[in-house]
Amino acid sequence: MNRTQVYLPKTQLDWLKKRASKNQTTLSEIMRQLVREKQAHFRFPQAVADRGESLYEAAKRISKNYAKGPKDLAQNLDRYLYGKDFR
Repeated sequence: MNRTQVYLPKTQLDWLKKRASKNQTTLSEIMRQLVREKQAHFRFPQAVADRGESLYEAAKRISKNYAKGPKDLAQNLDRYLYGKDFR
């Protein structure tokens, strides 16, 4: 497993904690369950590592199959991800 950090509004965090307590499990496990449930509704391309392709090959495949992102993405990543600047 990989460790990650998630920012949630207090109401969502409280709801997750109550659900974890009610089910006698951890908040992390509740979040993993919710992600698994949501993930079942989407069909994702096979992971790059599973396909045995290089990063370059994956980038070529992705750019061919999907629309290009904004040209200023690297400079404004926080704005695109979170809708605000963190400077």
